[in-house]
Amino acid sequence: MKLRKHGIESVVAALVFSNALLFAAGAEPRKADMGSLFRPANFQSLGKLVVASGETVIFDTGSAETPPSLSGVLKGTGGVGVSQSGKVQLAVFSFDAITIATGAKVEVKGDRGLMLLSKEAVSIDAKFDLSGGNGTAGRGNPVGAGGPGGEGGEYRKTFASNPPAADGGDGGPAMKDNGKPGRGYGAGFNRRAKGGVAGGGGGYGGAGGDTSEGSPVLGGKIAPMPGGVTYGSEKLDDLFGGSGGAGASNDRGGDNGSGGGGGGAIGIISLKAIVLGPKGQISVNGGNGGKDKIGGGGGSGGAILLAAPTVTLNKDSSLDASGGAGASGDENVELEIREGRGRRNSGSGGGGGGGRIAIYAMADIGAPGKDQVEKKLPAGVLINGGKGGHMAKDGQAGTLYDGKWPGLGQP
Repeated sequence: MKLRKHGIESVVAALVFSNALLFAAGAEPRKADMGSLFRPANFQSLGKLVVASGETVIFDTGSAETPPSLSGVLKGTGGVGVSQSGKVQLAVFSFDAITIATGAKVEVKGDRGLMLLSKEAVSIDAKFDLSGGNGTAGRGNPVGAGGPGGEGGEYRKTFASNPPAADGGDGGPAMKDNGKPGRGYGAGFNRRAKGGVAGGGGGYGGAGGDTSEGSPVLGGKIAPMPGGVTYGSEKLDDLFGGSGGAGASNDRGGDNGSGGGGGGAIGIISLKAIVLGPKGQISVNGGNGGKDKIGGGGGSGGAILLAAPTVTLNKDSSLDASGGAGASGDENVELEIREGRGRRNSGSGGGGGGGRIAIYAMADIGAPGKDQVEKKLPAGVLINGGKGGHMAKDGQAGTLYDGKWPGLGQP
């Protein structure tokens, strides 16, 4: 877009400067009006966002220390919002209208989840990908990174999404001794054992899958390592991202895979309409566990929130918050379990749980009625649990919520 042609170059520059000053001055993030639903009028607009074929737009959601920024076809500084509960901090970009055409490229990076607001219609015919990364083979190699907005707390203890964690949603590392869970409240689990143990799958909308039966933990008991638990709500009152799968471990070293990253979080709110064209895709999948003799767990799917008076999904478009696959170990997984070996040197990771999708609109998106969890999914909407590795458990499916459009006009 040529801003000078429309006479708004200086206006956008002023907005960038003023928003940066507000962040530097420590301005409090603006709270959502309801759950994770924000009014577009409460944030400064960056004008119309039009991304044509062959053009690129980059949303950098920033970190606890840096503000959100926009680059590529349009430049600007975003705002910072927080869910009504105060649990989740988000990068907020507000526009007059949004059009992203077929052949356009969209990049999303940073620690926060992404929230797009628009006074007019939103049309998307390209791909937004906030998925977690895949785990890798071998100790010391990278874990699967969590997507933007991945949950960064401790396994079943704490949340860390306000401010966002730099390692939010990351998979657990492949370890020699003490096995480690992934990052996030719903992370897959691992702990030290007398031998090799695979990584549990991350949980979110659905629970993560347990590993294949592993070596005995310290104390002598043989049991699978558990997948992560569910958290948050079907309504996405808090727009959490997914949690990471655990990495594999072996107290004698061995060949172990790291965990997959949890999917990120994205919200899109329009006061008029949201339309996904045939090439329109929004993906917040969990990453797959790293494959080795002992496999890592899959990351859980993340979160997608859409809110507008009308939401239209093309039959070929997709909303995907599926969990990542757990990695199968080598060919000895079944043999070691069948023979009841005490110390095991192979194992398979659990699948990641599906994430959460919530759509707020005037029309029903599934069964008649509003404010309900849908059991039958529309075409192109995916919340599958990831497949577990050989003899490990699959992750459970996530949730799709159908809510009423709440208005969100002028304050």
